[in-house]
Amino acid sequence: MAEPTPNTNPMQLIRYVLQIEPMQDAESIGQVRQLLTGLGLLVDRIEAGEAEVTTASSSTIGQDDMRHALEEAGFTVLNATAENG
Repeated sequence: MAEPTPNTNPMQLIRYVLQIEPMQDAESIGQVRQLLTGLGLLVDRIEAGEAEVTTASSSTIGQDDMRHALEEAGFTVLNATAENG
């Protein structure tokens, strides 16, 4: 379940934690990393089942965009949280 993006000023960073399935091996982790960086996100941490990314709040990339791109590649976002970072 996605949480709303927190209220931020345009220069503040937003950190998203995404729980992603099936992302369990090196190949799928690499594929997700490439997909997320291709969206212009900074991948802070990525491991089996979870990715933590950062974006500027003024960015046009939101949770729905991330979810859609991952689903197009065959992944499912089980949960997404956002916090000011």
